[in-house]
Amino acid sequence: MGTQLRISRDDGSLPCEVCGFPTMHVAQVVADDGTVLGRTLVCTTCQRGKHRPEPPPAPIESDAPPDEVPAG
Repeated sequence: MGTQLRISRDDGSLPCEVCGFPTMHVAQVVADDGTVLGRTLVCTTCQRGKHRPEPPPAPIESDAPPDEVPAG
């Protein structure tokens, strides 16, 4: 069973928390038979949404030499 995201052209948009553009939309999650399964937020610029997690944070760089563990 596949699903689709449908964004209405008539609904407004909000500023995206990630990219800052006003392209965050409420999209309907729709099954193959047309049944609306739910709704989610989707940015059409950076394509982030609640269904797509953010990338993991970059490792914290330290001034300690590579063979030493920084004091915590």
